[in-house]
Amino acid sequence: MNYALVWRPARHMEEIVEQPFDVWRDDDGGASTMFHRTSTGFLVRFIDGGDFQIDLAAGRVFGTPVPEVSEDYALNLFTNQILPLVWTYDGTPVMHASCVVIDGKAYGFLGRSGRGKSTLAAAFARFGHSFLTDDGMVIETDEHGVRVKPYLASIRLLPDSQGALLGEESVDVNEDDGWVPKARIPASAMIPHEANSAPLAAIYLLDEPKSDRVTFAQLSVPAGIDALLQHSFLLDSHDRARVRTHFRSMAELAESCPMFALDYPRDFARLEDTVATIAAHARAHATQRGN
Repeated sequence: MNYALVWRPARHMEEIVEQPFDVWRDDDGGASTMFHRTSTGFLVRFIDGGDFQIDLAAGRVFGTPVPEVSEDYALNLFTNQILPLVWTYDGTPVMHASCVVIDGKAYGFLGRSGRGKSTLAAAFARFGHSFLTDDGMVIETDEHGVRVKPYLASIRLLPDSQGALLGEESVDVNEDDGWVPKARIPASAMIPHEANSAPLAAIYLLDEPKSDRVTFAQLSVPAGIDALLQHSFLLDSHDRARVRTHFRSMAELAESCPMFALDYPRDFARLEDTVATIAAHARAHATQRGN
């Protein structure tokens, strides 16, 4: 189902009496996102962004940002958090991953925020491979296998990545805490976006960078399942039937799609060589599988 976004005027958050049934926490252990049930679906509260009330039957999401949040950040919460949550709830899995196309096949880069997914997607696009998505890898399965659907034709980059790849920077530092937001860069001839779905050939898991060279290690199926579960979206973790379905779809994906732990030097000067090395690995493995 397509979900229409309806913006409501910005306002400070009102207290919710009922306790959330689920909470996402940041690296410091503080609550970042809280999930509540409503008579029509769910209310998802992003502590730093606003409330999104999901009306499942009507296919609408009512967004109420907090006054100080930027329009782009609030929209990003809808496109990269709310939509993946409701699409997965409706049976279309979405991974917290970027995805690029090499020789007509899709390759995903899975990982937590800050691990370099967007920079890799932009680098691949900059050096000859279009991107399918910057964040939010939408999975579809048909009689031909697993495919990745194209998503938003833009990439959100931090100023240093933008400067290194595109030769320009757009810096808007938050005066209160020094936080630098990402800038949304539209697809262009310099960073082309792929408009058609592509068969998923492999997934690379980006972990904490440690190596000074590009390294690959194939994941076992159990390790792949664990990685997929950690980097996927689940709106209602208490819905046993949907949890079982989600686990089964992640297991099937890990069994059918090769997965590799990927480490590489986070050095802008070496990005073109890094892209070439990853592309060579992807091609070699595709040849071994007969794809």
